Amino acid sequence: MNPMTTFLDLPVHALAVHAPVVLVPLLALLALVYLFVPPLRRTVGWAVAILTLIAPAAVYGAIWSGDQLADFAGLSGRDDVVAHRGYGYRLLWILIGLVPVWWLFAGLDRGRRSAAARGGDAPAGEGDGGSAASEDPAAKGRRVVMVVFGLIALVLLALAAWMVFEAWHSGADMRWADYLNS
Repeated sequence: MNPMTTFLDLPVHALAVHAPVVLVPLLALLALVYLFVPPLRRTVGWAVAILTLIAPAAVYGAIWSGDQLADFAGLSGRDDVVAHRGYGYRLLWILIGLVPVWWLFAGLDRGRRSAAARGGDAPAGEGDGGSAASEDPAAKGRRVVMVVFGLIALVLLALAAWMVFEAWHSGADMRWADYLNS
């Protein structure tokens, strides 16, 4: 039997699960602000970027500590534990998939803002001289790719929010069902 990592005589899993339960919904909320409120992008952009890296690490820590707890307690084969672990792994892979999608979207947005600051992303007929074409030939393509990556990010964020809820709920059910039913 593997020894279980504890902190102050508590299984680390009981402490580690709080990080993803807070960080993943915070990531989803700030990412939605970033996606749908462009004037606030500069304000929340770095927080979202940091959370895209920290949230998967927090989920991995919760999975690792949960595996230790299940092995120590001899519960690894129980159906509810297997389902709970599955939610955690799905959440981890969703967040890992979100990282490149989000960073590409944010990079394209930064390029769009840079081009706009130079005056190259102005619609045709506007700007100095009223030229019929934008000075930035990549503007239209960038917008299309940003919409595609934004939609993919939105789907991944919704899935992450759902998976963190499912993982939290199934874990809480396992922990408290015996107490509430007695």
